[in-house]
Amino acid sequence: MTDSLELWNAPNRMLFGWGAASELESYLETFDAERPLIVTDRGVVDAGVLDPILDAIEAAGASPEVWSGVQPDPTDEVVHEAARAYDDADADLIVGVGGGSSIDTAKAASILATNDGHILDFTGSGNVPNPTPPSVYVPTTAGTGSEVGHWTIVKDSETDVKEEIGDVELLADLALVDPELTASAPAPIKAATGMDVLTHAIEAYVSIKAQSQTSALALDAIETVGEYLPRAVAYRGGDKEALSEMSRASMEAGMAFNGAGLGAVHAISHQIGGVFGVPHGLANAIVLPYVMEYNLPQVPELMVDIAEALGEDVDRSHPAAVEGYKAVRAVCRLGDAVRIPETLSATAAERDAIPRLVEQALEDGSLTGNPRTTGADDIEAILENAFEGHLEYEDRR
Repeated sequence: MTDSLELWNAPNRMLFGWGAASELESYLETFDAERPLIVTDRGVVDAGVLDPILDAIEAAGASPEVWSGVQPDPTDEVVHEAARAYDDADADLIVGVGGGSSIDTAKAASILATNDGHILDFTGSGNVPNPTPPSVYVPTTAGTGSEVGHWTIVKDSETDVKEEIGDVELLADLALVDPELTASAPAPIKAATGMDVLTHAIEAYVSIKAQSQTSALALDAIETVGEYLPRAVAYRGGDKEALSEMSRASMEAGMAFNGAGLGAVHAISHQIGGVFGVPHGLANAIVLPYVMEYNLPQVPELMVDIAEALGEDVDRSHPAAVEGYKAVRAVCRLGDAVRIPETLSATAAERDAIPRLVEQALEDGSLTGNPRTTGADDIEAILENAFEGHLEYEDRR
C-alpha cells in the first residue's frame, strides 16, 4: 500500500516539430471529422498563421468553419459564443489555434458542446459529466502549454475573477506543436510568453505536488528557457533552433504543471489579469522573482537546482539559502534581457487594489501547490514588493 497517490495526465497524441501543421491531414482521418470548427482570434487569421492548418484540413476532405471571436482572458460570455458557433456549424471536431486564450476558449466550448448548463457550473476539478467532442489544440506562442493540459481558465464577466476548470475530458486528442507557427509573434509577446514558460516550470518544480516525472520536465524546461529565450526574442521570424527549443520547453512545462500544479505566482497573476487586463505572461514574469524570494526559505535546495539550471555558478558547499538566492537573481537578469518591466507599477495594475487582489488570490486553486504556507499578509507583502520593485539583495543586475 502506497503512502500517497500521484496523478499525471497527458494528451492522447502529441506531434512536435517544425512544419508539423502540414501533417494534420493524416491525423484528421482518425477522427472521421467532416466539419471541424476552428476557434481562434483575428490576429492569428490576419497574420496568415491559420493557412497551413486550413490547407491540411481541406486536403483531408473536410469543410472547416472558422470562429475568430476569441478575446484575451476569455470570459464566460465569449465561451458561450464559441459554443453556439460549434452548434451552428453542426461541427464534429474542435480545433483550438492560437495562444492560451484561444485554446482555453476551445476547451471550455467543448464542454458546452456535450453538457448542458453555464460554463461556470463546471468550475473545479472533475465536474464534466459527459465526454467532449474530439479535439486538436495548436499553439501559436511558446507560452502557456495549454495544449497539453487538462485545465482551462474562464473569467467570470460579473466578478472579473478567473475561474479554473479541470477535467481529463479537456485533454487534447491531438496536441500539435509546430514552432514555425510562433515565428511571426512580436518580440514583446515572445518575451512575456517565454517568461510564462519559466514560471510554469519553476512553480511545478517547487510545488508540494511535484512528482519525479514532472520535476524532470520542469528542470529541463528551466534550463532551455534560460539558454534560448533571449535568442528567440531577438530574431523576429528567425533562429529556427531557438524557436523550436522554446516550443519544446513550453510543452514540457505544460506537462509538468499539469501534474504538479502551480503556486502563488499564478494565484496572484490570475487576479491582476482578471481585474486589470494585464497579459498573463507579463504578470507572471513580473511577480515571479518576488514569490521566489518568499519561497526560498522553504525550498532552498530546489532553488539551488534552479539557479544552476539557469547557468549560475553555484557552490553546494555553501548554505543552500545563500546559493539559492542566485536563482532569484538569474530570473531578474533574464527578465531584464528580454525587457520585462521590473514592477507592477509599469503595468495597468493599480496599487490601491491590493486588498481586493489579496482576497481573490486566497481563493485561487493555484495557491494549493505553493511550497510555503501563504496567508493574506504574505500575499499583501509580495504585492507591495512587486509594485515597489523591492527585493532583498542589493544588485538586481
